[in-house]
Amino acid sequence: MARRLWENLGTFLVALALAILVWIIALNEVNPIQERAFPQPVAISLINTPPNMILTGNVAGHATVTIRAPQQTWQTLTAQQIQVTADLGGLGPGTQTVPLQTKVNADSAEVISTDPVSITITLEQSASRVCPITVQPSGTLAIGYQAEAPQVSPSQVTLTGPASAVDAVGSCQANFSVDGLRQDFSGLVNVAPVDAAGNVVSRVTVTPAAVQVKVPISQKQGFRDVAVKVIINGQLASGYQVTNIKVTPPIVTVSSSDLALVQRLPGFVDTAPLDITGASADVVRRVPLVLPSGVQGADSVLVEVNVAAIEYSLTVQRSLEIRGLAPGLGATASPDSVDVLILGPLPVLDSLGLEDVRVVVDLQGLGPGSYQMTPQVLFLSDNLRAENVLPSQIEVTIGEITPTPTQPTPTPSLTPTITPTPTRTRFRPTYTPSMTLTPTPPGTATETETPTPTPH
Repeated sequence: MARRLWENLGTFLVALALAILVWIIALNEVNPIQERAFPQPVAISLINTPPNMILTGNVAGHATVTIRAPQQTWQTLTAQQIQVTADLGGLGPGTQTVPLQTKVNADSAEVISTDPVSITITLEQSASRVCPITVQPSGTLAIGYQAEAPQVSPSQVTLTGPASAVDAVGSCQANFSVDGLRQDFSGLVNVAPVDAAGNVVSRVTVTPAAVQVKVPISQKQGFRDVAVKVIINGQLASGYQVTNIKVTPPIVTVSSSDLALVQRLPGFVDTAPLDITGASADVVRRVPLVLPSGVQGADSVLVEVNVAAIEYSLTVQRSLEIRGLAPGLGATASPDSVDVLILGPLPVLDSLGLEDVRVVVDLQGLGPGSYQMTPQVLFLSDNLRAENVLPSQIEVTIGEITPTPTQPTPTPSLTPTITPTPTRTRFRPTYTPSMTLTPTPPGTATETETPTPTPH
């Protein structure tokens, strides 16, 4: 019995091996093994960075991973299941090559290759130090003003970064402008770490990044700010008005060695008279200042007088014009006319013609139906504008046009009518026919004879 079992064991093992082989072949037919590159680049993670070390330079951030896995695994595989790492543990300062390690967290999946197989990195010792703030104001204060020493809070910042970059910082500058200021400067100013040549040093972190700076600004003795008063002479052209007067600068600084003379000023200085007689457009001129004797200041200012036509109103009624209607469609508007309140210069309103104001309703892209439309007012002159349109909404009904059959127009034709004229002889009457043509409707021409006796 045992001998028989032993003799059949070989046959059993062969059959089992064949069954397993058949099962593997069948399984591979249903879920074949595929080897290809993952379609998305996989991010490279840097792990175990040594303490007090900073990674510098450019490092490859992604890798291409080739994987061998069953088809069903490929259908659900994501980038989050693939890990590509570079272990920096135990590395010292300098440039070094680090191999990449790749893992895939998926059933029956195997990593075949990773491209690149390694990355080159540079590690540098980190450093930190305190840097005092250097205030760097730029620009020129307004005439007659002076600045006191800047006040900075905090007075120093902390620099951190690679040792070589931190050592390259020569100063920490707070740069700002005081150009044209007449009052105290106060605000947050960014701090820039610069080298000995004044160039900003990169790879350095400044904490805090900005500091509060205040610069007291005051006026010098013998100086005073006064407003500019523009003197206008003359009359504009008929139908025009002044809408605005602008002076640049609106305030000027005057000074005198006689402090009392400056203090006695009324708070303003006049310009020389600006003549605008007959002007119908803006007047822009540089006008001298009239300063009291012994007082110094700007020689002149720029004066701009804005001139515009006086507007009047006029109400007109206009019929609506339909535009943009598609072929085969018709439209009716209710109401078919509107009242338009127009504003504009009187000469233009006086000469207003029918074609100068048109009101249209644009039906572009609309099909059959009823719509509430806003009419548009079109002017031939740019000097006119519509202040109001009544009614502001128009009901427009669009429908299809039904063709009306046309009747054929009869074509006149000539039908001869024969009228015989009798001719009388000595013994018996004879007849000489005469023809008269009379238009009749289309048909068959007929001949009629009417004997008319004609004596001879």
